Amino acid sequence: MKKSLKDLAPIAIPHGAPVESTAEYFKSLMETSRMVKKYPVWDVARPTPQVLMEQARRDLMEADEKLALKRDEEQENRIAMDVKWQDLREKEMLLKDSFISFNKFIRENQEKRDRAERKMADDNEALERKTRETEAIRQRVAEMEEVKQLMEKQVKDYTIYEDYLMSVVHNYPEFKQPLDVLNRYEALAAAKSTLAERQERDLEMLESARQEIAALTEEKKLSIMGLNNTLADLRWRYDKVRNRVIKWELALNRLKETAAKRHVELCHVQSAIWSLYVKICKQKALAIDVKSGDFEQQLVVIMRALLELKRIYKIAQRRSKEKDAESTQTS
Repeated sequence: MKKSLKDLAPIAIPHGAPVESTAEYFKSLMETSRMVKKYPVWDVARPTPQVLMEQARRDLMEADEKLALKRDEEQENRIAMDVKWQDLREKEMLLKDSFISFNKFIRENQEKRDRAERKMADDNEALERKTRETEAIRQRVAEMEEVKQLMEKQVKDYTIYEDYLMSVVHNYPEFKQPLDVLNRYEALAAAKSTLAERQERDLEMLESARQEIAALTEEKKLSIMGLNNTLADLRWRYDKVRNRVIKWELALNRLKETAAKRHVELCHVQSAIWSLYVKICKQKALAIDVKSGDFEQQLVVIMRALLELKRIYKIAQRRSKEKDAESTQTS
């Protein structure tokens, strides 16, 4: 089938002298040589070992070029990341310093605030104390005012008695001043009081003697009744004590028998402890330097031996578990 000429590109015919078109001719030749020549599908190179090796070498060169580019890029990225890390470290240090300064500032502010609160509390307490003291003084002043008014009232009320005493002094020459009248009155009142007290004391003595006699009579009666009761109680206690004595004698006999049994058992235990101590010392090649009667030290040695055996048993049990675990893992 013939190709249509309409599908082909128009041929550009140069105009002018051929010498002038030489440059364009060589330029077109160079472009033609640089153009990729497309071969038909049936004209593909066969996969021979040389071709495959050349393809592998070409892929290797491309991979080396890409690896070199990636390494250069990695170096650049590493430099950039190191700069960023250094910047972050510096910022971290600045942040730490800022945090320490801020923490110190907060602590100082808190201390200042605590001092201010304590001072405010002290000032409030002092103010309350001063207020209480002022209120107490005011109350004291008010009480003194009341006492003053009461004393002034009493002075006015006692003025009548002062006038009476002055009239007595004027009418009776034996009194030279009102104080003598008062002294005479106090002496007479004291004598009357003394006589009344003496009479009252005598009456009290008589009444006390009568009461003592009655109390003594009643006490003797009660004493006799108490003695009778005591005698009956002593008889009852005697019978009770005798029964208890019999009971405790029987208990003592049983206690002696039990003590004898316990002594025999104790002797057996002591003998067993001594034999066990001697056996442990012989097995451990220790010197028997404890006395046969020092059971406390013997028990100490036995307890140490038991603790060592317990520790050895735990170690053996742990090693057995470890071996079982290793055998399980190995299987």
